[in-house]
Amino acid sequence: STYSNRGVERSTAAELANQPGLDEILALQRMMSEAQSGRWDAIILDTAPTGNTLRLLAYPELIIGGDVGKKFFRVYRGLANVARPFRRDLPEDRFFDEVGTLLEKMEQLANFLLSPDVSIRLVLNPEKLPLLETRRAYTFINLYGLMLDAVMVNKILPRRADLGPYFDYWVSLQRGYLAEIDTSFTPTPIFRTVLQEGEPIGVTALEAIARATFGESDPGAMLFEERPIWLDQWNDEGEPGLFDLCLRLPFIGSKEAIELTRNGPDLTITVGRLQRTIALPRILYECTLGQYRYDDGVLRLEFCENPGDGQSERTPKPADNMRVEAA
Repeated sequence: STYSNRGVERSTAAELANQPGLDEILALQRMMSEAQSGRWDAIILDTAPTGNTLRLLAYPELIIGGDVGKKFFRVYRGLANVARPFRRDLPEDRFFDEVGTLLEKMEQLANFLLSPDVSIRLVLNPEKLPLLETRRAYTFINLYGLMLDAVMVNKILPRRADLGPYFDYWVSLQRGYLAEIDTSFTPTPIFRTVLQEGEPIGVTALEAIARATFGESDPGAMLFEERPIWLDQWNDEGEPGLFDLCLRLPFIGSKEAIELTRNGPDLTITVGRLQRTIALPRILYECTLGQYRYDDGVLRLEFCENPGDGQSERTPKPADNMRVEAA
């Protein structure tokens, strides 16, 4: 109705009202609703290719905007209430109520995706481009604190002598990529599925593939529980409290910059084109960000309790490929 009131044709208004990402949000909402209903042993969401999936998983947190985004919404609503008598084009209270409800649902959805009951399994073929995309997804998943419990390798050519020299080349090529996959994703469990002679259609065929792929492992269980984000605490005698906020971020090149921006209780981490804002644990609210380093696939951010005068005695010492900002 907002677009129609401004003279936009109904057909065009309908398209404009369908905001980008709305379908993805509704899909995640439905998944959370079904998971919380208790009617299912497990719910599997077969997602789109990697790039779209990363965008899908980031939507709830992007909409919330962190603690700063929620504060801005409250301030904007207050300003709108004050200015509404003088401006007829400002949103009514009903609009803010609906947006507030949306933010609450998105916060519930973000917490649901980060819960220990939700995990992601990456599926790839043993080829160069899928391997590069899966590495990027692996970094993204850890950056966003999501649980990754398995990597599935699909369409592996069987090693058979009767396939001929044409397939011998592809089998040899896949063998190299399979070794690279093992090196890249260990210790995450890796399951392999051999390309079948025919298209697996029906329950019987799928059960046979499941047995061949998972063996004795329960595919419905959480297969790996390595934390992507954790907090280490350590103290030197006579020193203020020291904490390491650790984020597992594999596959970051030595020339790829990591940027950190702190804004109150929020910390924004930018790695290349990926960006995430995380809410710091409450224990770090009054701490100063000190040294930080990236080592062996883990980003360690050192926080130091401020001395009694409220000033930190430590000077931040970033690594060569990092920079830090305080907003």
